[in-house]
Amino acid sequence: MKKHPFKHLLTFGLITLMVAGCNNAGKKSQTTTSEGKKATVEAEIFDPVKLKDQIIDIVQKSPSGTELVDMLNQAGASYIIDITIPAENAEKMMTTTTKSLGQGMYAFDTKYAAVYNRGDIALKLNNILSKFITDLGITGDVDVAKKYNDRISKNKENKDSLNVLTTNVINEYNQMMIDSQHPGVYALSAIGGNMEAIYILSQMALYAKDNTKLLLLMSNQNERVKSMAQLLEIMSGDETVRPYFESMKPVIQFFEENKTIGNPELNKIAPEIEKVRNGMIQ
Repeated sequence: MKKHPFKHLLTFGLITLMVAGCNNAGKKSQTTTSEGKKATVEAEIFDPVKLKDQIIDIVQKSPSGTELVDMLNQAGASYIIDITIPAENAEKMMTTTTKSLGQGMYAFDTKYAAVYNRGDIALKLNNILSKFITDLGITGDVDVAKKYNDRISKNKENKDSLNVLTTNVINEYNQMMIDSQHPGVYALSAIGGNMEAIYILSQMALYAKDNTKLLLLMSNQNERVKSMAQLLEIMSGDETVRPYFESMKPVIQFFEENKTIGNPELNKIAPEIEKVRNGMIQ
């Protein structure tokens, strides 16, 4: 297969220009001129609020993580709790960036648990989602956890009801983020959810005895990775997000260069995906 240079820098260069153009507000710092005089320099400050419409557009055009869970189930894959994020790990997510990423990652794991009829886990993770959304300063007219916890508990043995309820939970949290003045949280949540999606998929493909259908799913993840690249490039204006963008670049390049993924390609990219994902939860 012919290799290409790192194309995403060109593919998303326009976004970089748009980000730079939107970051005009700044803080002032002082420097010294060659004549020894004090001069004021305008330093750019990243403000995702100015990019809210663009962020929402990218997220809503991105493939849905919940749809991928349904595809995993249809492909005959099993539920593997060991590859999901432990609930206890939420305590390590202390910053706005890690909680925002965690919101999306735990949302995916909630749906993953529900589709495989693990209502007990879905209930526990819903409480984490509720805590994170509150910690991130996003509020709504309804307490989503209180609204759904009792119904999830009563239907935890009913797979179809559990699937619908958890989808509603995730949709309500997403709408709260859209309606808020925190588009950066929405962007990072989408990044986290998509990262967890391709991680779970890649790990299940590694574990499966017959991974033919899962490899086909892996080959169809380019649009998901592309949307993550767009969002990460936008959010890399935040210095706490920039390292995630840098670590993601090998994964972005891989999906640009490999349109069909077999076992050799899977064995190459799965460790890179795992590295990025684990970096988000540590």
